[in-house]
Amino acid sequence: MLICSQPFMKTERRIEDNQQFTVETEEHLYLYNDRIVTPTKSFTIKDVMDMTSKPLSAYYTFLYLHTIQGVWTFVVKSSPEQFISHYHQIK
Repeated sequence: MLICSQPFMKTERRIEDNQQFTVETEEHLYLYNDRIVTPTKSFTIKDVMDMTSKPLSAYYTFLYLHTIQGVWTFVVKSSPEQFISHYHQIK
C-alpha cells in the first residue's frame, strides 16, 4: 500500500548542434509499507538505514537515502520532512 510520494528533480545536460541544453524533469520516490521505490531501483525498508535532508539553497534540498548499498541523493524542491517522517514511523 502506498503511504507517501516525494517529487524530486532529475537534471540532464545534453549537447546538440554545439549547444548545451539543461533539461529538468520531475520524478517521484514512492514509500510503501515494505519498500521505497525510485524510477530505477527499489529498496526494502530493512535495507534502508536512514533518511535525512540538507538544504542546498532557498529553492532546493538534498534528500539522502542511506541504504546498505550506499547513499542515494535526490534533489527536491518541496520539503521532504513529511516523507521522512512517514519513513521513520514505519521503520
